[in-house]
Amino acid sequence: MTRRGLLGLLAILPAAPLHAAEPGLTPPPGAALPAGLAVRDQAGRLMTLGSALGDLPAVFAFADYDCAALCGTALGLAAATLPGTGLRPGQDYRLVVLGLDAADGPDKALTMRRGWLGEGNALAESAAFLVAEALVVDTATRALGYAATRRGAGFDHPLALFVLRRDGTLSATLPALGAEPEEVRAALQAAASGREPGVFGRVRLFCAGAVSGRGAALRSALAAGGAVTLGLLGGGILLLRRRERRA
Repeated sequence: MTRRGLLGLLAILPAAPLHAAEPGLTPPPGAALPAGLAVRDQAGRLMTLGSALGDLPAVFAFADYDCAALCGTALGLAAATLPGTGLRPGQDYRLVVLGLDAADGPDKALTMRRGWLGEGNALAESAAFLVAEALVVDTATRALGYAATRRGAGFDHPLALFVLRRDGTLSATLPALGAEPEEVRAALQAAASGREPGVFGRVRLFCAGAVSGRGAALRSALAAGGAVTLGLLGGGILLLRRRERRA
């Protein structure tokens, strides 16, 4: 897609800019990622968002590649949840992540993928961790009604998973922290069949990108705790969500 085309698309998309005053998530009716947006994957290969989806339903997320604690934790929990769906990565779906910071290169995308997905497994090998120029990232966030706020060296942004149909149309949203395998499976199967899944989880948690204050303190605690903290956090969130559904 040309720069002129991107500017024209931005003009008609709802106002949910990357540098919004407050982070939020309000997908517009018929939300879809523009398939022609130019991106690079973790190996530096130039491609479109459509080719990154690989003609498969996708679990899609935005992430700050410099935020290993909160964004990384969300991706780590997603990676731990996806095998429980019983679906095959690279055959039934793809995991696709787009970096929020246009200054990041493929090396940071690769580091994030390796750090949370490992190497040599089907999920990691089929996943696409992408980077793009600022105009492309802004177009993608607006298309899905996703608002992030630049805060110091990072971003405040919703921790959300988007389940997309093979053409990039939004089928469902789920919280990135606390989505359960059966929810993700139902959403991906609905996306594959074109059915409406009726799964639009409430995204209440936000990644605080501030370099000071509670955001930095929480990131430090998560980084220090490593896998143990991730497990406790994930278990606690799942328990709270199950109690919420029973209430």
